[in-house]
Amino acid sequence: MSQFKYLCIPFNELTNSQLYQILALRSEVFVVEQACIYQDIDEKDRQAGVHHLLLLKKDKLIGYARLLPPKISYPDPSIGRIVIAPGARGEGLGKLLIKASINHTQKLWPALPITIGAQSHLSLLYQSFGFKEISPHYDEDGIMHVDMQLAPVN
Repeated sequence: MSQFKYLCIPFNELTNSQLYQILALRSEVFVVEQACIYQDIDEKDRQAGVHHLLLLKKDKLIGYARLLPPKISYPDPSIGRIVIAPGARGEGLGKLLIKASINHTQKLWPALPITIGAQSHLSLLYQSFGFKEISPHYDEDGIMHVDMQLAPVN
C-alpha cells in the first residue's frame, strides 16, 4: 500500500485541485454512472467539523469519503459519498477505503456509533464491517437505501 496515501482534511484546508478532483469524481460516479440526477454538491461539504478523506495514488484521487460529525446527517457521526474511481476498481480499494473511513471517524468522534445511509445492494458489504441495518429500505433519488449503524468502540 505504499503507493497509496490517505489525506483526511477539513473543507477549508482542501486545495483547489483537491476540491476539483473530489467534485469531478463524485459527479462521474454518483450522477453520470449511476444515472441519478440530484444535487451532489450540498452545504454538508463545508460545514464545521466535516472531514474529507482522500485516497491518492501519485497525487491522483482514486477514492473518497466524506466524514460528517454528529447532527449533520444523523444524530451520530456519519460516513457518506464513499466512492472508488472506475479505473481503480477491482483491486480491493473499496474495502480499504471503508476501513480507513471507519478508523478516521472513530478517531474524530470516539465512543460514538457511526450511522450511514447505504445503497441497499451494498448492505452485506457494510455488514462485513459490523454495520447493522436500522431502518426499512427506502428510495432516495431513485436508488434503494437503508440506514445502517456501527456500534461504538469502547
